Amino acid sequence: MNRTTLFHAAAAVAVAVLVAAGGTAAQAHDDDLPELPPGALLPDVIEEVPHHLQIQNTQQREFLRFSTTHINIGEGNLQIRGGGQVEPCVSDDIGYDECTVATQEILDAAGDVVATHDAGSAVFHPEHNHWHQSAVALFDIRSAAPGDDPDDPATWSTVWSEGVKITFCFVDIEFIGDTGSLKKVKPRTYFECNGELQGLASWWADSYHQSTPLQELDVTDVPDGEYVLTHLADPDGHWIESDETNNFTWVKFRLSRTSSNAKVEVLDHSPCEPLVICGFGGNP
Repeated sequence: MNRTTLFHAAAAVAVAVLVAAGGTAAQAHDDDLPELPPGALLPDVIEEVPHHLQIQNTQQREFLRFSTTHINIGEGNLQIRGGGQVEPCVSDDIGYDECTVATQEILDAAGDVVATHDAGSAVFHPEHNHWHQSAVALFDIRSAAPGDDPDDPATWSTVWSEGVKITFCFVDIEFIGDTGSLKKVKPRTYFECNGELQGLASWWADSYHQSTPLQELDVTDVPDGEYVLTHLADPDGHWIESDETNNFTWVKFRLSRTSSNAKVEVLDHSPCEPLVICGFGGNP
């Protein structure tokens, strides 16, 4: 099954959700959503199962590092506009010297802005030397507690290593459909991590390698055992999407130590629905 077929299957699910909600996204995820005209095209950002898991030892601490990929399977672009003013702020409990208000712009088929929505803030990230969107993802390491379903890691509630809400820059990196004429219909649109405009175009994906700063969680004090690394996209509900139920993925792994060296072994992962969340940017 090629990626174009995978996309159409995922898009069909998103359309079904919209129809069930009455043909609009008015019931997406909060009470302050704008009225959307019939021609509004909404994004649907899903997350690839975290992959490339490995342990890094740094200054007598152990860090679980991993790669992630943001994928827009919606018919509309995720487009974020910066507010223009720049000043210091605290975003997701971290202080930044340069911040600006972020606004989601919802487009129609002609590329015109037909609605806007508060999207938190954009911050200049000094380690990456470019602008990020706030609260794009939240990573946790969890294990099963009494009462959790042992066969459903998504229910595991004991938090061993809780990550801060992670900022990311959005850029169109890889097309998820065939590379022929479809690219003319779904063109690459966002090229730079600037504060004025960034986004993720329909049918495009943006990857973050395990070596990238912030792609890690401290596991120094986590005992040997089986855990899940969870990935929740848009934890603060900054974006209006056609489907708000598919923002969560997980990967189950075993942490073990031989002598002083920690090792990680992948055991299982989220169901591949849609299939594109498994192995698109690398093997889970």
